[in-house]
Amino acid sequence: MIPDVFEQSGILRRLIPLGVIFAGIAALAVTFLSITQRMTDLREAPGDNLTWTLSQVEVDVLLLTDEALLAMQAGTPDLATLRRRFDNVYSRATSVSESPVFGPMRADETFAAQLATLRTCIDKLAVLIDASDAELVANLPRVWELSSTIREDAHDIALTGIKLRSVASDAEREAFSRLLFAAAAISLALILFLGVMLVFLLRQYRSHREISEAAERANSRLKSSFDVSLDAIIVADDQGVILDYSGAAETVFGFSKDEAIGAKMSDLIVPHQHRAAHLAGMERFNRTREAHLVGKGRIEITALRKSGEEFPVEISIGMSTDHRGTIFISYLRDITDRRAAEEDLKRARDEALQAEQAKSNFLAVMSHEMRTPLNGIFGTIELLQNTKLGKTQRGYLDIAKQSGDILLYHVNNVLDVARMDVGKLELSNDTFELTQFFRDIVTTNETTAYAQSNRLSLDLGDMPRCHVVADEQRLRQVAYNLVSNALKFTHHGEVTLKARIIGQEWLEFSVTDTGVGIHPEDQTRVFDRFFTQEKSYDRLASGAGLGLTICRQLVDMMEGTIALDSAVDKGSTFTVRVPLRIATEPLKPAAKPEVPENTDALDGLSVLLVEDNEINRLIVRQMLQSQGAAVTEAHNGQEAVDRVHEQQYAAILMDVSMPVMNGVDATEIIRQADTPNKQAPIIGLTAHALADEQAKFLAAGMDMCLNKPVSQADLVGALVSVVTQDGAPGQNRPKTAPNDLIDAHIFGDLKSVFKPEKLQKLVGDFEAEISGLLAAIPDLMNAEDLSGLATRTHKSIGSAGMIGTLGFQRQLRALEQAAKANDAEVAQAAAAEVEAAWKGTRRALRAAAH
Repeated sequence: MIPDVFEQSGILRRLIPLGVIFAGIAALAVTFLSITQRMTDLREAPGDNLTWTLSQVEVDVLLLTDEALLAMQAGTPDLATLRRRFDNVYSRATSVSESPVFGPMRADETFAAQLATLRTCIDKLAVLIDASDAELVANLPRVWELSSTIREDAHDIALTGIKLRSVASDAEREAFSRLLFAAAAISLALILFLGVMLVFLLRQYRSHREISEAAERANSRLKSSFDVSLDAIIVADDQGVILDYSGAAETVFGFSKDEAIGAKMSDLIVPHQHRAAHLAGMERFNRTREAHLVGKGRIEITALRKSGEEFPVEISIGMSTDHRGTIFISYLRDITDRRAAEEDLKRARDEALQAEQAKSNFLAVMSHEMRTPLNGIFGTIELLQNTKLGKTQRGYLDIAKQSGDILLYHVNNVLDVARMDVGKLELSNDTFELTQFFRDIVTTNETTAYAQSNRLSLDLGDMPRCHVVADEQRLRQVAYNLVSNALKFTHHGEVTLKARIIGQEWLEFSVTDTGVGIHPEDQTRVFDRFFTQEKSYDRLASGAGLGLTICRQLVDMMEGTIALDSAVDKGSTFTVRVPLRIATEPLKPAAKPEVPENTDALDGLSVLLVEDNEINRLIVRQMLQSQGAAVTEAHNGQEAVDRVHEQQYAAILMDVSMPVMNGVDATEIIRQADTPNKQAPIIGLTAHALADEQAKFLAAGMDMCLNKPVSQADLVGALVSVVTQDGAPGQNRPKTAPNDLIDAHIFGDLKSVFKPEKLQKLVGDFEAEISGLLAAIPDLMNAEDLSGLATRTHKSIGSAGMIGTLGFQRQLRALEQAAKANDAEVAQAAAAEVEAAWKGTRRALRAAAH
């Protein structure tokens, strides 16, 4: 390795070789003058070649010495030239040692001693020269030292040889003279070479100086960046000792630069509970040189302030290694504020979710609170319509009925928007005939068109009669809203509904009117909630401004588009394009209960009416009594539970939201209690319009649910469907036919609530639940754990009712009752019936789900 003195004084290191070179040149010049004076006497002397060879040994040694010095000074040493110089020296020395012409000289003791010394040094140099490049570079100082040592020996040998040759023969004088001239020429060449080297060294000096200045500028920029960095920067060695410490670090950690530099990071900024791990990591690095955190990007850890406060930081670590060791550069950022912001964001999210849940609960309550009085209004109107009325009175009732229908329409719109907001409105896949679908839309609106003096027409073009798969109810809602809106805002004009199928994959229909049109500035807002156009629109029609909002959201759910083209006083065109699928074969819709023509179907039937609202009780009682039913009233769920112990009822009408005990809890108790009404049909009368809530009611044991407001026709039809079989009254519950294992209404509701893949998953989960129950029954029976069997079976009873397998649900209830009665024999028989019933039920479920 080059001594430190040469690293610290580069100029002196270059001036010393130059001084030596010039001194050598001066010595050669003096020698040349002395030899010239003797040339006349020695002109004819022999042995010039020998003398030249001896002199060349000295020159080659001098060149080798200079080359070694240059190699030491160069950033990339020229080892090939150095070895070539050595080969020259070695060759000359070998000639002097072995050539016969030097035999007389080797006989001289002085010459032999000098030659032996030279040979010894050359052999030592040979070992160094023949080593690898890396070893040779490392041993350049030794090469230079040995070559400097033999320089004087080579000089002495040359002089001794010349002396011997001068004494030996005058004939060699001429040769000696030529040798001197050759030496002069070589000396001149050496001077020229040294001059070139001098120029080269000067250029190298300037180049290194420029590099040094650039490095200084870079260091200055780096220091500026270090000082002004907003992130804390800490530089430490591989022992964890801090070497540098930025101003930002002083602000972040509270330690001054003087306090930090020289201290260990583990003692200064690492929390107490993490110091052992930090020290273990440093020790592992020093042992294996494997860095686990270096270059891994941003890492969040906990750091320590001077005040003792622990706080979160984001750290990124880099590493640099040179001959002096390894250093680590750590960039640290205080993320306390960011963490606080994240916590605030999470808190805001949670509050938003809670608000959304509160909104959903509010809508459920409002649905009940709004539908309950509507039930009283519609029921009263319907009862009044069945009495003798004058023309004026009937006109008033018609107005009240129309107003109620409008209010119910707005309530349903608000609930639809709310359900879409909370993601509880899902599309179903229905199969229906498309041309008839559009004809029904036109037929439904013909009365409105006539009242507005409008002509309503349908243009189906060349659309063939075909069955398609889509959500019929929601598609009808979109088309009906658009046609209804067009008719409201058009007087003495024309409204046209056009429809066509595009490529067997898309349905496009448009509603065009010749009405007042929509102002350009309002066209971008026409689909916004509660938007109603000013001026002429306010004079022509009223509304809540939700119809077009619902249309757009439904079309978006169908993954379709809805577009508007309108001009003031010319009319508007709404165009809808939605995907659909052509059905391979039409599916028959599930049959709905119809009101029997025989109004005496309820004669003599005993019905328990459970309702807390006095007006609703009065109306429903009057509806039933007019059909011949005997009605017993209960004001809440608890009273209903008490009544079912007193007598048997053909059916129970159960409100859901009631004080003391709600209808869901009352239904579950009635289904579990040992009373004459355990299997009695229970019809829910609910204002809870959300489908998933009604699914819960069915799971609790209700046979069906009717939404308030309920009409007399719907109420009577529902009662007839659950209390009769083949039209014969008096049966508590219809048996499920072998080919009708699934209740069409319940499963149809599930299809309207869930997408096909979710419905199939629901059926799969139910299958897994029942399979687990069937697998557990033998173990529970063998262990005589009938109580556990009853508990396990009860869980599946609710699931069976919710999914519509009412026949299978009855089998499960029979098993539960036997287990609760601790009757092992009956329970064993009931379990066998459950297992047998499950096979057909499972096949029917799979077929219905697909």
